[in-house]
Amino acid sequence: MRFATSAPLWAVGLAPLALSSTSAGHSEALPSFEVQTPDAVASPLAMSTGPNVDEGGRAIPESTEAGPREGKAEGGEEGEEEEEEEGFTAFDINSGCTLLGGVTFVMALFQLVNVQDDDVRRYAWRVVSNTVSIFMAVLFFSGANEMLVHCSKVYLGVGDASLSVIQFLHCLVYIAGMFLSVALCFGVFGQAVNFDREEWTIADANLHNFEEVVPNPHQTVRACLNGDYNATKSIMVDEFGLEVAVVKKHVELDQALRRSVAWSTLLAHMGGFAAIAAGGSLQQTVFRSTPVLAFLPVLIVAGALLCIFQVSRYIRAMIRAEFIAKGYKNRKAIALVRETVSEAEEDTLALAISFLLTQAVRFAISGQLPNAEGIDEPLRFAPAWTHIARICLAGSLFVFSSIVLTAVRTSVSGGEGAEEEGGEEEEPMLVSILDVCVHACAMASAWCTFFGSRWVWIMLKPFGMNVLSVNARILLALAVSFGSFAVVYGLDKIDDNFRSTTGGKAIGRTIASVVGAVSVLVGFSWEHSFDGAVQSVVLLSASHRRSAEFILGIAVFLVILRPWRKFILKRAMQLDDLKKARDKTSREKELMCQYELLRQPYHQQYLQPPFATEQPNCNLCCCT
Repeated sequence: MRFATSAPLWAVGLAPLALSSTSAGHSEALPSFEVQTPDAVASPLAMSTGPNVDEGGRAIPESTEAGPREGKAEGGEEGEEEEEEEGFTAFDINSGCTLLGGVTFVMALFQLVNVQDDDVRRYAWRVVSNTVSIFMAVLFFSGANEMLVHCSKVYLGVGDASLSVIQFLHCLVYIAGMFLSVALCFGVFGQAVNFDREEWTIADANLHNFEEVVPNPHQTVRACLNGDYNATKSIMVDEFGLEVAVVKKHVELDQALRRSVAWSTLLAHMGGFAAIAAGGSLQQTVFRSTPVLAFLPVLIVAGALLCIFQVSRYIRAMIRAEFIAKGYKNRKAIALVRETVSEAEEDTLALAISFLLTQAVRFAISGQLPNAEGIDEPLRFAPAWTHIARICLAGSLFVFSSIVLTAVRTSVSGGEGAEEEGGEEEEPMLVSILDVCVHACAMASAWCTFFGSRWVWIMLKPFGMNVLSVNARILLALAVSFGSFAVVYGLDKIDDNFRSTTGGKAIGRTIASVVGAVSVLVGFSWEHSFDGAVQSVVLLSASHRRSAEFILGIAVFLVILRPWRKFILKRAMQLDDLKKARDKTSREKELMCQYELLRQPYHQQYLQPPFATEQPNCNLCCCT
C-alpha cells in the first residue's frame, strides 16, 4: 500500500505500531510503507532555457511535446488516488471489526441486563459485576506483583524457590486489609454506624440524585408536613414544582453494606491471585516433575490459608466478646462483619484452590506444566481432540462434585432454612470447608472450560491468528461471554422447572456457585484480553516497562472503581435484596397455608354449631 506525500507523518509512524498488536505471535510480515515521490522533478534552471525552436527558428508549441507526457502523468495520479480510496489497510480492517463488534456486544449486554425474567437479569448483573471486579483486581495485582518480584530478586536476592514466602506475605497483606476495611465500614473500629436510623431518600430512578437523602424533609416531604411520622412512602415537590416519590431507607446501613462488599470483593480477589502466585511458585520450582507432585501445592496453599482464616475467626470472637462485655448496643455490626468476611475468605480460598488444581489437571492431560500465568509457553505438545475431551470430562466431574457437595452441605447445616438465618455466632468449620469445596469445584470447571477453549483455538487457528495475539484474545473473550450467558439462561430455566415440579430450593446454592464460576470464567477471559492490551501499550516505554505497567494498572483501577461501586455493584445488590425479599414472602405464604391446613380439621371437629348433628354435604352446599 502506498501513501501520498500529503499524508501526515504521525499516521505513517503509528500504523506499524498499531499493527504490531494484531500480529503478536505471528510470523506474518507487516505491510511495507512507501512514500510516493515524483519520478522526476523539473529543475527551475532547466525550465528557464526557453521554448524549443525548429530549424526555421519558429517556436514549437509546448502542447505538441509536453501534452502526452502530462496527460499520462495525470492519468497515473488519478489511478493511484482511486487505488488509495478503494483499498484499506489491515489497521483499518482491525478498527472496523473492533467498532462493529464493540457496538454489537454493548447492545447485546444492554438487552441482557434488562430482560423481563428477574432471575436472568439478576444473574446478568452479578456476572457483569464480578467480571469488572476480577478485572480490576488482576490489573492492580499484576502491576504490584511485578514490582514486588523484581525488587525481591534484585534488592533482596530472593531465589525462585523462596519467592513463594514473599507471595504468601503479599496474600496476607490483602487478607488483613480486607478484614480492616470491612470492620471500618461497619463501625467496629472508629466511628459507629447507626443501622436503625431511617431517612427520606429520592425514589425516582430518572433523577440524578436517585436514592440520595432528601434535604430538609420536614419542610418538603408531604408526610412530615401532615404529621404522619410513621409513614415510609410519600411525595415531595422539587424546585421545578413536580411531585417526586420519596421513601424511607436505612441510608447508613446501605452505604456500609455497599462499601464493605466492594472492598471485601476486590481484596478477596487480590488475595486469591496472590495465593495463586505463591502456589504457582511452588509448582514451577519444587513440585514440577510429576502431576502428583504438582497437586501438593494445592494442599499447602489450602492449609496456609485455613490457618490464616482461623486466626481471623479468633480475632472476630475476641471483638464480639469485648462488645458483649462493654454492653455495646451496636452488636449487629459483629454479625455483618462475620458474614462479609467469611464470604470473602471463602472466595479467596476457592479461587486459589481451583486455579492450582486446574494447573495440575492440565499437566496430567497434556504432559506439560503451564507457567504461573496458566499459559502453555513455549508449547511442547500438539493439542488434539483427545486433550479437549479429557479436559471437558474433568470440568464435568467438577460440576458433578459441586452438586454432590451442595447436597452434603445442606444436610450438614440442617436444611435451607438454617443457613439463611445470619447471626453473631461463627459457622462450624466443617460447613465453611464444604462451602469452599463447592465454590472451588465450580470455579475449576470454569477454568477447564477456558483453557479447553484455548486449546481448541490453537488447533483450529481461526483467521490464522495466534492464540496470544490481542485480536484472538478479544474474539475468544467474546465467544466465552456469549456462551456463558447462554449457560446462565439455561440454568435459570432448570431452576424454574425444578421449583415448579418439586418446590425445593436445594438447587439454588449449586446454581449460585455455577453463576459465580461463570463470572470468574468471563472475568478471566476479558482480563486475559486486557492484559495483552496493557502489554502492547507498555511497549511504548520498553525501558520502564514495569513502572509503566504498574502506573497504567493503578490509573485504570481508579477510573473504573467508582462507577463499578456506585452503579454496577449497587444494582446487583439491589436485585439480590429483591430476590431475598420475595423468597421471604413466599416462605411466609407457605407457612400460612400449612397453618390453615392444620387448623381446618380442628374447626370441622370442634367449632361446629351445637345444632349440627351431621356433616354437611359439600356438593349440596356448593350447589346451594
